[in-house]
Amino acid sequence: MPLPQIPDVRELMQSGVHFGHASGKWHPKMAPYIFATRDKLHIIDLEKTRQQLEKVLPELEKRVKDGKIVVLVGTKKQVADRVKEIGEKLHIPYVNERWLGGTMTNWNEMQLSISKMKKMETFLESEDVSKMIKKERVQMQNDLRRMQIKFGGMRDLNRKPDVMFVIDPAYEHNAIKEARHQGVELFGLVDTNTNPTMVDYVIPTNDDGPKALKLMMDLVEATIASGLESRGQAVEKAEKEKATATEETKVKEEVGTKED
Repeated sequence: MPLPQIPDVRELMQSGVHFGHASGKWHPKMAPYIFATRDKLHIIDLEKTRQQLEKVLPELEKRVKDGKIVVLVGTKKQVADRVKEIGEKLHIPYVNERWLGGTMTNWNEMQLSISKMKKMETFLESEDVSKMIKKERVQMQNDLRRMQIKFGGMRDLNRKPDVMFVIDPAYEHNAIKEARHQGVELFGLVDTNTNPTMVDYVIPTNDDGPKALKLMMDLVEATIASGLESRGQAVEKAEKEKATATEETKVKEEVGTKED
């Protein structure tokens, strides 16, 4: 699966990617990505958006292809459902509810909470649950639902992530802070009200409009999917080469034994 085609300026404009925030709420470091001001609203330079997409998406694909763990983070209501959809479809970790303090900086505690959640799931699916009184069972089910909302997207994360893709770094500042502390590489969709230096790879875009978010999240999904496919192909090739080498060694040993 190849990388997705980068939309042209017309398509970006039709999706409202160019609409930034009010000029009074801008971050000065976003100046290089701003084209103009119209009716007190900053307009994002779509040529710069295209340039960044051409630069950033291949880097994201490479991280996935190389086996890096990528976590998708977006808890704003405009994008939370889409983040969950992509995470579950591609089987990658995600956070689409409130970022929990200590998710990375208190990693051991996070792992204990996820382990507890899984044990509760196993117990509630077992025959032993019938031995509980109804009140206790209902309470445990309610506790489990709360835990699934908090930790569900990170349930299969068995080590700290290498990369975080963030929708609106200013909104997800707690996640950014923890990721920085842990040396996690940061990719982000960044609007005109956000300091772009919060992330390592910037995609300047409207991060609130439904059409703009759909377009950008579709590109992110396709990029990660491409990386996962390439990784799978590389693993399959390596396994075949290993099997071939093993077979060749076995044949040589058999030939050597017969000659002796």
